[in-house]
Amino acid sequence: MKPLLILLLGAASVLAQTENRVTAATLDESEVRITYGELKRLVAATLPKETPPEPKPPPVPAALLSTIYRLDAKAGTIIAEMQVESFDAAWHAIPLAGAVSGAVSVEPKDSRIVVTEDHLCLITDKTGAQTVKLTFALAHEGQGTTLHLAASPIASLEVKELPENKVLHLQHGSTTKNIVLAGTTALPASGGEITLTLEDARTAAQTSPAGSTDDAIVSTASYTTQVVRDGSVLTEGSITVRHDQPVKLVLQLPEAAKLLQCHVNADPVRPTLGEVNRIEIPLDDPATDGAESEVKLSFTSTLTALQAAEGELDLALPQTPLFAKQIDWNVQLPTGYDLTFTGNVDPITDKTTAPGLYLRKSLCRDQQPQARITYRKRTSN
Repeated sequence: MKPLLILLLGAASVLAQTENRVTAATLDESEVRITYGELKRLVAATLPKETPPEPKPPPVPAALLSTIYRLDAKAGTIIAEMQVESFDAAWHAIPLAGAVSGAVSVEPKDSRIVVTEDHLCLITDKTGAQTVKLTFALAHEGQGTTLHLAASPIASLEVKELPENKVLHLQHGSTTKNIVLAGTTALPASGGEITLTLEDARTAAQTSPAGSTDDAIVSTASYTTQVVRDGSVLTEGSITVRHDQPVKLVLQLPEAAKLLQCHVNADPVRPTLGEVNRIEIPLDDPATDGAESEVKLSFTSTLTALQAAEGELDLALPQTPLFAKQIDWNVQLPTGYDLTFTGNVDPITDKTTAPGLYLRKSLCRDQQPQARITYRKRTSN
């Protein structure tokens, strides 16, 4: 508008120099001549300014960017240093690690760490990057420390120092690695469960895999799970393992399960107990190559009592890093209920010798068969 006022004042000055008296009528009849460029600028100055577009939200509101696990065998600790970032000022729960392995301390001490959806999560409304440290306890020699890693694009294990004649056994699924020197090892960016075991170097050498092939596979496995009205659960299983040399059958029992008995080829054995229900069952050197060992075990757990009319319950079988050709599962509830299920198992319809559901998990490795059972009281006609 300033250029327009200048032009008008200039026109008034010219009119003031004329002999005619300037009036409103004569001013209205006056002509003002400007260039097209000046007119264009004047018009543009009078137009309303465009509102800038709203900024697009980030593709993810918050994330765990990197995780470094530092193992100190002398101190008996594993310190996880985690870099997280929140891209807006809203509240977010950022998963840091699985909740099965609880941390013993956190830094900064005022960090809000909660358990949600089976994870240790940082609750924050701070925008920008933050560093959080969680300290986990390292199990004693020969016992495994199991950590559940959250997904992180940068993930590594740093070993500060190992005691003399000791080796660190790292297991992730069916992948195993023996760490004998201090250094850094990459961890899976997708997260998942890893187990760290500090062992005598000579023992580890005897039990380490000799090549890229599996030392053992599960030929068949069958389980029967019985659930009674008060919610008590008993699961009995028989596992046939084919192996060419002495091996350890590693099983991760379901959460809150309690091992009752274990036999190998009809002889009672005491499995090595680790954290979060991890057990190791030694299988002796077979008489011939490709021989099979039969492992029988039973474990119990407790659920809420069954409802009178209908309800749901979650059941699971042990998980093993060994490749399993076939796992059969019979689930039995008290008579008088109609049963349906969902889960990562398939139904079997050709077995009708016993009541209940017949389920199967085929061609799997390091997977836990799970089923959510829906039961309804059968109505009489």
